[in-house]
Amino acid sequence: MVGRCIFALPSDEELQVFEEKINYSFTDYILSREALQVSSGFNGDGNKKLALIGDRILDLIIVTSGRNKNKTRGEISNMIKQRASNAYLAKQGFVLGIDKFIVKNPSQFDIMPSVMATTMEAIVGAVYLDCNQQIQPCADVMTALGLSWPE
Repeated sequence: MVGRCIFALPSDEELQVFEEKINYSFTDYILSREALQVSSGFNGDGNKKLALIGDRILDLIIVTSGRNKNKTRGEISNMIKQRASNAYLAKQGFVLGIDKFIVKNPSQFDIMPSVMATTMEAIVGAVYLDCNQQIQPCADVMTALGLSWPE
């Protein structure tokens, strides 16, 4: 459930553009809006609980993909460090323009990289819950976000 929010949430039209970027249509728009809310004194945990889920899903999908590609444990660990690192998550989020959809405190001028990384994880976590805990839709979103194992 979304915490108290006094800031403007993305409109339905903005959410449609967001969904096009991530290649996924939410059934539960509350989850998509929660994924885009930063934590604050006003919004409580914001998207941080979804980010916890998303972080684990990112690792799971990267490990499974690496295993399916017959990669070594070391190669899999390196890919997790690369693709699931906060620096990479933030970079991908900014490249894709996800920052335009993030609900932030009006006193914040910019989205910090750590906030972007948390939001990227939260998006994956929100998709996981929205699709009834299926992995494939999460893997598809990770591909759209540039977070999956490179081909």
